[in-house]
Amino acid sequence: MIDIQNVSMAFGKRSILEDVNLTFKPGTISAITGKSGAGKTTLLGIISGLLRPDTGKVLFKGQNILRWGDLKRSRYRNREIGFVFQFFNLLSDNTSYQNIIYPALISPMRGDFDLDKEVRDLASYLNIEEVLHNYPSTLSGGERQRVAVARAIINKPKIILADEPTGNLDDLSAKGILSLFKRLRDESDICLIIVTHDPRIVEFADFHYHLHNAHLVKMKGSTTGTKKTASRKPDTEKKKTAKYPAVKVRAGAR
Repeated sequence: MIDIQNVSMAFGKRSILEDVNLTFKPGTISAITGKSGAGKTTLLGIISGLLRPDTGKVLFKGQNILRWGDLKRSRYRNREIGFVFQFFNLLSDNTSYQNIIYPALISPMRGDFDLDKEVRDLASYLNIEEVLHNYPSTLSGGERQRVAVARAIINKPKIILADEPTGNLDDLSAKGILSLFKRLRDESDICLIIVTHDPRIVEFADFHYHLHNAHLVKMKGSTTGTKKTASRKPDTEKKKTAKYPAVKVRAGAR
């Protein structure tokens, strides 16, 4: 899915990432930890093509996204990546419905279909049907984050990049978001890459990487993926189609 090869980046004389190498696979959750300012968000920016490292490659399905022009990288972010943030980043003057639908509206290759039905099906899946026409200021933290997740997956991306997604939530809402992430992994084969300080995310993640002094280290123990991956059902037992709505926001299958 995503291969990071020999990526290094510095801001001035300060090294942020040094010779980072790792692979993210479909149907997995990867947690990235490290102290504030260590470069975790910078790594997400590089994966999304928003930032260009000093050296190295970022391969998506074998293609180096760093060699693409701005337009192709923008389309890559729109079609293949969903973003979830700590502070939700919802448009305050738009309703939940309008926030969710926005990435589909700006997609240059939308097909002809009932987008309204797709949004409502997605809202049903995320249990936010009753707040579709509410503004963000009237929603709870958990509701805002579910709206943000709906916006992130409306274009049916292959990858979700989440930056401290539970950092601004109460305990109950955070547990709900964690459960949702597990469903997306298990039912939809999405690759989730989560920057976090939340030990609960680290605990349920398939892989755990820690960023320290510009180096990314794969941690040992149950979060290396062996235990948790083995506990999941084999792919042959999974349903062939995702359980969340089959949103077709552009013509043709990917």
